[in-house]
Amino acid sequence: MITFKTMDQITFQEAYELFTNGFEGYYIPMKMPLDAFVARFGNENLSPALSIIMLDEGKPIGFVLQGIREVDGQKVAWNGGTGIIPAYRGKKLGVSLIEKALNILKQEDVKIATLEALSVNQPAIKLYEKVGYKVIDTLHFLEAAGELIFDEKIANEFSIQRIPALQAVATSIFPSVAPWQVDPSIIPKVGGEAVIARKGNEILAACLVRTKQQFGFEAEAVTLFQATIKKENEEGERALQAVLQEGLLFQSSLKRTTYNLMDHSKKVIPLLQDKGFKNTEISQVFMVKEL
Repeated sequence: MITFKTMDQITFQEAYELFTNGFEGYYIPMKMPLDAFVARFGNENLSPALSIIMLDEGKPIGFVLQGIREVDGQKVAWNGGTGIIPAYRGKKLGVSLIEKALNILKQEDVKIATLEALSVNQPAIKLYEKVGYKVIDTLHFLEAAGELIFDEKIANEFSIQRIPALQAVATSIFPSVAPWQVDPSIIPKVGGEAVIARKGNEILAACLVRTKQQFGFEAEAVTLFQATIKKENEEGERALQAVLQEGLLFQSSLKRTTYNLMDHSKKVIPLLQDKGFKNTEISQVFMVKEL
């Protein structure tokens, strides 16, 4: 008999073993040590009390990891991972597992549920669509290395400001609903910065980055999480280039990547590609469901 309970009713060791088995054979390996699995709950605001376990005769066979945060006065949730152990795949259990997880969110008065899915994982995308999720964006993983062309004229046209990522939380600098892991309140807060281009008091463009650098040494790598144009015109596009070349350290020889990068304006990806960024084999879709 299939039953459900929340993850806080089992040990972290049991949850970890279920997570590992649930992602066995996945498109991208999800193996991590127990300590890293436990740390995810704190680093990414996941909650065992909101995460669901599916059981067959008391044996854990599937899970949905979930977390909630408040955005603009309403609760937004994230599915931080769904998995079913190999022996139970293909038995049409996914819909009931996801629906049970969504019921937990409804009880918590969540208004928007979000998740990301690999673009190649069409069965998962169709499953989420079956329970009401909609694809609203494609998330890009690009990369570039070495020095890139830095336009001094554009850099001097704007006032460029760097602030800690956490200072951008609950502001209008970045979209209020974005992939969970690229929000200023989550992973980018560990060394993350918002780079902002202004003219006077007006913000024209901004990006969210994190640089890998040890004190006393040159930067090794930088990751771009978000980039946005606040003014949709030619000046805004120049401001976008200004923050990207500053935030991604175009004048340094290092590794650059993007992570779950949205492009609502359709300007960011072409600009990066024009500067030498290349697509990787990975892309995801960003899916949202209103509850």
